[in-house]
Amino acid sequence: MPRPPQLSGPRGPTISRQHKAGVTLSVARVNNGLKKGTRVAKHVSSRAPLYAAGVMESVVDAVLKQAVENARNGPRDSKGFLVCKRVDNVDVIQAVRADPDLARLCNGFAFASNAPATKPIQHILSSAGQKKRRDAKAKRKQDKEDADAGMD
Repeated sequence: MPRPPQLSGPRGPTISRQHKAGVTLSVARVNNGLKKGTRVAKHVSSRAPLYAAGVMESVVDAVLKQAVENARNGPRDSKGFLVCKRVDNVDVIQAVRADPDLARLCNGFAFASNAPATKPIQHILSSAGQKKRRDAKAKRKQDKEDADAGMD
């Protein structure tokens, strides 16, 4: 006599839609954004967040790859070293504007500024802490210049 199927008990490991789809962006968050942000349709298909997450991931990947290349090809000092080793918002803006398809995709989007973003440490430290940090940096720079001058 065969056993009846178990209705309760362990079902096995839970696998998220994000993992099933093989994307990095959260499908659940994209779904919530589509539900809250949609003004055109009352209902959202169950597959729409999967496709949207995949498209968003490929767009972000393309922008970041080009932004990294822009940062690597950035200005260099007299010794040939990069002046800035970070991907800045200017690099992202250049990446979007350089690619015609991305430029059309971001047509209605207004980038905030070409100016470099403020550093997070300015919002974390008090003014006294910032002054102490600037003074320590200036002292290290002066010590390095003195050491370089002593080697000549």
